[in-house]
Amino acid sequence: MLKPFVFHFHTDYKSPHYDLMLDDGDALATWQLEIPLSEIVEKQTISVHKIQDHRLFYLTYEGDISGGRGKIQRIDFGYYQPLMIQVFYWDFILRGQQSTNHYQLRKINPDDNTWSLTKLQTQDDKDGIF
Repeated sequence: MLKPFVFHFHTDYKSPHYDLMLDDGDALATWQLEIPLSEIVEKQTISVHKIQDHRLFYLTYEGDISGGRGKIQRIDFGYYQPLMIQVFYWDFILRGQQSTNHYQLRKINPDDNTWSLTKLQTQDDKDGIF
Protein backbone atom coordinates (compact mmCIF):
# COMPACT_ATOMS: atom_id res chain seq x y z
CA MET A 1 0.00 0.00 0.00
CA LEU A 2 1.38 3.41 -0.96
CA LYS A 3 1.28 6.28 1.53
CA PRO A 4 2.03 9.97 0.96
CA PHE A 5 5.29 11.69 1.87
CA VAL A 6 6.78 15.15 1.55
CA PHE A 7 10.33 16.49 1.72
CA HIS A 8 10.65 20.15 2.83
CA PHE A 9 13.42 22.71 3.00
CA HIS A 10 12.90 24.65 6.26
CA THR A 11 14.47 28.13 6.53
CA ASP A 12 14.40 31.21 8.75
CA TYR A 13 14.14 29.16 11.96
CA LYS A 14 17.23 28.05 13.85
CA SER A 15 19.52 26.68 11.12
CA PRO A 16 18.30 25.75 7.63
CA HIS A 17 17.51 22.05 7.34
CA TYR A 18 15.36 19.50 5.51
CA ASP A 19 12.37 17.58 6.87
CA LEU A 20 11.39 14.13 5.62
CA MET A 21 7.74 13.50 6.52
CA LEU A 22 6.13 10.09 6.06
CA ASP A 23 2.39 9.50 6.55
CA ASP A 24 2.00 7.25 9.58
CA GLY A 25 -1.79 7.25 9.82
CA ASP A 26 -2.96 10.20 11.91
CA ALA A 27 0.27 12.20 11.61
CA LEU A 28 3.50 12.58 9.68
CA ALA A 29 6.51 10.83 11.21
CA THR A 30 9.27 13.40 10.72
CA TRP A 31 13.07 13.29 10.53
CA GLN A 32 15.36 16.31 10.20
CA LEU A 33 18.29 16.13 7.75
CA GLU A 34 21.23 18.47 7.23
CA ILE A 35 21.50 17.72 3.49
CA PRO A 36 18.90 17.10 0.77
CA LEU A 37 18.00 13.53 -0.18
CA SER A 38 19.45 14.18 -3.65
CA GLU A 39 22.96 14.53 -2.17
CA ILE A 40 22.91 11.11 -0.51
CA VAL A 41 24.64 8.59 -2.73
CA GLU A 42 23.78 4.91 -2.98
CA LYS A 43 24.94 2.86 0.04
CA GLN A 44 25.65 6.06 2.01
CA THR A 45 24.42 6.41 5.60
CA ILE A 46 23.88 9.77 7.27
CA SER A 47 22.80 10.75 10.76
CA VAL A 48 19.30 12.26 11.06
CA HIS A 49 17.15 13.36 13.99
CA LYS A 50 13.61 12.21 14.70
CA ILE A 51 11.53 15.21 15.66
CA GLN A 52 7.90 15.52 16.76
CA ASP A 53 5.25 14.19 14.42
CA HIS A 54 3.57 16.82 12.26
CA ARG A 55 0.00 17.33 11.14
CA LEU A 56 -1.09 15.84 7.79
CA PHE A 57 -1.67 19.45 6.72
CA TYR A 58 2.05 19.69 5.89
CA LEU A 59 1.75 17.22 3.01
CA THR A 60 0.56 20.02 0.75
CA TYR A 61 1.56 23.22 2.59
CA GLU A 62 4.33 25.60 1.54
CA GLY A 63 5.00 29.01 3.04
CA ASP A 64 5.35 30.75 6.38
CA ILE A 65 4.83 28.80 9.58
CA SER A 66 2.91 30.54 12.36
CA GLY A 67 4.64 31.74 15.51
CA GLY A 68 7.79 32.87 13.71
CA ARG A 69 8.92 29.30 13.10
CA GLY A 70 10.26 29.97 9.63
CA LYS A 71 9.24 29.04 6.15
CA ILE A 72 8.97 25.72 4.32
CA GLN A 73 9.32 24.85 0.66
CA ARG A 74 8.35 21.48 -0.80
CA ILE A 75 11.39 19.97 -2.50
CA ASP A 76 9.77 16.63 -3.33
CA PHE A 77 6.53 14.79 -2.66
CA GLY A 78 4.73 11.67 -3.75
CA TYR A 79 4.22 8.27 -2.21
CA TYR A 80 6.27 5.78 -0.29
CA GLN A 81 5.92 2.04 -0.25
CA PRO A 82 6.48 0.65 3.26
CA LEU A 83 8.43 -2.60 3.13
CA MET A 84 8.80 -2.94 6.92
CA ILE A 85 7.76 -0.41 9.55
CA GLN A 86 8.63 -0.99 13.20
CA VAL A 87 9.04 1.35 16.15
CA PHE A 88 12.79 1.85 15.60
CA TYR A 89 13.19 0.66 11.99
CA TRP A 90 11.63 1.83 8.73
CA ASP A 91 12.38 0.20 5.36
CA PHE A 92 10.65 1.90 2.42
CA ILE A 93 10.80 3.04 -1.19
CA LEU A 94 10.19 6.72 -1.88
CA ARG A 95 8.44 7.35 -5.19
CA GLY A 96 8.67 11.10 -5.53
CA GLN A 97 8.45 13.68 -8.28
CA GLN A 98 12.25 14.00 -8.29
CA SER A 99 13.36 10.36 -7.93
CA THR A 100 12.59 6.87 -6.71
CA ASN A 101 14.92 5.38 -4.11
CA HIS A 102 15.03 2.67 -1.45
CA TYR A 103 15.87 3.84 2.10
CA GLN A 104 16.20 2.49 5.63
CA LEU A 105 15.84 4.46 8.85
CA ARG A 106 17.23 2.95 12.07
CA LYS A 107 17.28 4.36 15.58
CA ILE A 108 20.93 4.47 16.65
CA ASN A 109 20.82 5.40 20.31
CA PRO A 110 17.93 4.47 22.62
CA ASP A 111 18.71 7.52 24.80
CA ASP A 112 18.11 10.19 22.17
CA ASN A 113 16.43 10.84 18.84
CA THR A 114 19.43 10.08 16.62
CA TRP A 115 18.70 7.77 13.72
CA SER A 116 20.61 6.67 10.63
CA LEU A 117 19.25 7.04 7.10
CA THR A 118 20.74 4.80 4.41
CA LYS A 119 20.05 5.03 0.70
CA LEU A 120 20.12 1.40 -0.43
CA GLN A 121 19.22 1.56 -4.11
CA THR A 122 18.43 4.14 -6.72
CA GLN A 123 15.87 4.05 -9.50
CA ASP A 124 18.59 3.04 -11.96
CA ASP A 125 19.19 -0.33 -10.26
CA LYS A 126 18.24 -3.38 -12.26
CA ASP A 127 17.36 -5.57 -9.26
CA GLY A 128 13.66 -5.34 -9.95
CA ILE A 129 12.68 -3.67 -6.67
CA PHE A 130 11.37 -0.66 -8.57
